[in-house]
Amino acid sequence: MNQTPFHLLFAAGLLLLGGCPPEAAQFEEPNPSAGKQNDAGVSLESEPDSPVTDSGGFDAGAPEIQLGIWDSGEFHEGDGGHGETLPEDAGEPSLWDAGTQLDFVSCLQSTECVDNDDCCTPGCTNDEDNDCDNQTVISIQPYLQFPTPTSMWIMWETEDAASSMVLWGTTVDLVNGTDSTSFTPWLSGRRVHETHLENLEPDTLYFYQVHTGNTTSAIYHFITPDTADSEAPTQLVAMSDMQKDNSNPDKFREIVEEGVLDYLAAEWPDYDLTEILDLVLIPGDLVDSGLFYSQFRTQFFNPAEGLLSYVPVLPVLGNHEANSQYYFDLFHLPEQASGNNKEHWWYSDHSNLRVIGLDSNWRPWPYDADDQLAWLEETLNEACDADNIDFVFTELHHPAKSEAWPVGESDFTMDVVERMENFTATCDKPSIHFFGHTHAYSRGQSRDHRHLWVNVASAGGNLDYWGEYNQTDYDEFNVTLDEYGFVLVDVQAGTDPSFLLQRISRGDENNSINNAIKDEVFIRRYNQSPVSPTGLSPSGNDLCPWDLILAASEFSDPDTEDEHGASHWQISDDCDDFASPLWESWKQHENWYRDEDLQAEDDLTDEAVASLDSGGSYCWRVRYRDRGLTWSPWSTPMAFSTVNGTGNLLDNPGAEAGMAGWTTTAGHAESLLNAQCNGIAPHSGFRYFAIGALCDSASYSEAMQEVHVPGDLYSAVDNGSATASFGGYLANYSGDDQPEMKLVFTNGNNAVLGQSEVLGTLADEWTWLTATVAVPTGTRHVEMVLMGTRNAGSDNDSYFDDLFLELGACQ
Repeated sequence: MNQTPFHLLFAAGLLLLGGCPPEAAQFEEPNPSAGKQNDAGVSLESEPDSPVTDSGGFDAGAPEIQLGIWDSGEFHEGDGGHGETLPEDAGEPSLWDAGTQLDFVSCLQSTECVDNDDCCTPGCTNDEDNDCDNQTVISIQPYLQFPTPTSMWIMWETEDAASSMVLWGTTVDLVNGTDSTSFTPWLSGRRVHETHLENLEPDTLYFYQVHTGNTTSAIYHFITPDTADSEAPTQLVAMSDMQKDNSNPDKFREIVEEGVLDYLAAEWPDYDLTEILDLVLIPGDLVDSGLFYSQFRTQFFNPAEGLLSYVPVLPVLGNHEANSQYYFDLFHLPEQASGNNKEHWWYSDHSNLRVIGLDSNWRPWPYDADDQLAWLEETLNEACDADNIDFVFTELHHPAKSEAWPVGESDFTMDVVERMENFTATCDKPSIHFFGHTHAYSRGQSRDHRHLWVNVASAGGNLDYWGEYNQTDYDEFNVTLDEYGFVLVDVQAGTDPSFLLQRISRGDENNSINNAIKDEVFIRRYNQSPVSPTGLSPSGNDLCPWDLILAASEFSDPDTEDEHGASHWQISDDCDDFASPLWESWKQHENWYRDEDLQAEDDLTDEAVASLDSGGSYCWRVRYRDRGLTWSPWSTPMAFSTVNGTGNLLDNPGAEAGMAGWTTTAGHAESLLNAQCNGIAPHSGFRYFAIGALCDSASYSEAMQEVHVPGDLYSAVDNGSATASFGGYLANYSGDDQPEMKLVFTNGNNAVLGQSEVLGTLADEWTWLTATVAVPTGTRHVEMVLMGTRNAGSDNDSYFDDLFLELGACQ
């Protein structure tokens, strides 16, 4: 427990601103409620018709556990607690006493309700007027916390205060018992119980049943993690932002039952859930508002009880938890952080994997970001030195970058990413940061490090759809999907450690998808580098400085199953120094943005250069990356020079001087500031052109600028060796309206001699377009014509920025 009730009041202000046990062989459905208590342990034999042969795990050679979990539907809800020691005057005395152990266990397994001070609990009667009634209600079914190879925390909630314990063991006989600690969260009206099972065996199946007063839960089970030196695999599910959406209030239950549980059952039909799944990670926003205690029960624990009663869950705070004490009451997380920081940040090791939990909500709460970052560095250094740790996965709520909702980005998370990148580079151990906050799935990676960025939302929160916000296509991300779903990660250990990450989609509100794999990435710790590519062109002198195409050899990798994942191109004015390149481009093999793969036709072996200065000397190089995130060495730099050209002949190419230099020949044309008349942000500077206009719109518009051919190019023009290059950045608002541009060539009498191809796009983000064409003989004037066509809506959203027109005589 880290807070006092005052923190709840403070958080509220900020938020406003911004009976008897059943027979041993009977398994009753659990009952949802609340509570918290101290330690006990018991062992369970097989359920009827469901023999248990061994503890299982992921070892293919291990005997199966056939518990009928998938077929019976016995997935019971789970909720829990964590807090103070039960005071002496709080409720009934402990159920567990060494002197009455055998009698008590015998009583629990009897077919009758016995009224005996030494057996069962006070108030338990069985006569003609009473049939084991007056039972305490379990309002949150038991759930698992903070697993280690030798221990497990079990928590649950009840409606009333009563002595509690857990019976447990390696068979359904439940011959061990451990008392529980319990407490009442502030103003909750519920009792939270927790029990610490200790001295367990690693990689072992345990059955358990919780008891509060005269009430018992169903019998559940779990498997303890294996030891660090076991080289055992670990499989986990990560999902976030299950906060209730009133339009889809049952979505989280659907994600758990029809998503996680059904998917695992279909993929591994011969195995029990506890053999398949080791952990559940939740990067925040478990509930709509953490200031309301009941929401943890109704919105998180009860919908997920079929998962959380069998598999441990490790969450971190989201902004919707509001730093509430209720969150800390209901979870028992690792306590490596000091003082009031306990459970705000923590780590938990599982075989060759370290999982780190962080609190990205450090503002406005009084938790020092520098303290947390210092702790993170220390924890990463320990993982670096630990020979058994191959990978580090961190979870926190806020994104460093977010394509679907950039408003939610966090500088603190970027600080975390930098430290994860340094860890991965120094220790040669790949890493991930899982996050949420934006209600959409995204997966990307750092450019220079084997570090993945994965948004695991949404497991219930209202989706952030494409076109709903001012959104951004970041180089780091391969895929963003505005869909519900969860992430499954299979981590393998041994001499060739690896992990496979998959996104399982449930679709969106309008298009349901039944557990389709929409994205996956496979990472090996020890991954061979691709072969260094060979530069092919350009090289030589007097090249056109515009519309250059860099080209290199085909991709090759000694790991023949590895495919081309990315290319990184650079141009410098010094062949020996690329520290500050004049131009560079980083492209992925795929870029799923707004439901379209913008990289679909790119084989990553060539790249267009936007524009270089005329009369310059340059060098270029390229490196290739495989899909396991390993880069090749850089290619040998190739030198080239550009011809002395005219430079950009356009006046006011970026609208910074309003419409100066441009003539509107049809409709309306405007120079707009960021968001003026509900427009977009400029590509650069403060303004951009809207041809068709927003403040005063027309369905079709044109604007043009005429430039004169410099006299020193007349000879090249007249002998047919002159070229014209033109282009710029074009965009629209929502993918409908059509911005286009072209060149028109005229002679000294203004007679049209020809025109260029038309460049245009329907992209709703700034897109670079360029072309180079021959200048017709006799040309003395060149007109750049900008055209805007409205295809939908009331505005003509045809945008232009950073335009250029250059003439020259070059190769």
